[in-house]
Amino acid sequence: MTTALRYRLSVTAFAAVAFVCAASLPAAASNPFDGKWTVENSSATCMVKSDTWTLIVQNGSVTAAGHYPPTGSISPTGASKWTRHAKKDGLPVTYTGTFHGNVGSGVYVSSAKIPCSGKFSAERQ
Repeated sequence: MTTALRYRLSVTAFAAVAFVCAASLPAAASNPFDGKWTVENSSATCMVKSDTWTLIVQNGSVTAAGHYPPTGSISPTGASKWTRHAKKDGLPVTYTGTFHGNVGSGVYVSSAKIPCSGKFSAERQ
């Protein structure tokens, strides 16, 4: 067997092993609520009476673009909880709710000196 032939065989064997190993790796986790969501806030008691923003869910974790990204999650069963800083005073606002299919809803509570609360609804984009 020539050196060139041995080289080609070893490269082919290495490539086959690498392919089998890569194929056996688990796929990245996904969540049925992954994607972009339009969230609408409404409150009678908070400084910001209404607001609309985009929530991004990736592998169940929530985030958003901008200066006040939320941190938290939406479980595969739809239970959600995240915290986002308020636009006016920067204090934490905690959101809890439930998502089903392409919609979600719940409540939020601010930790301001004078606490306020409101409702939110979400729809998948």
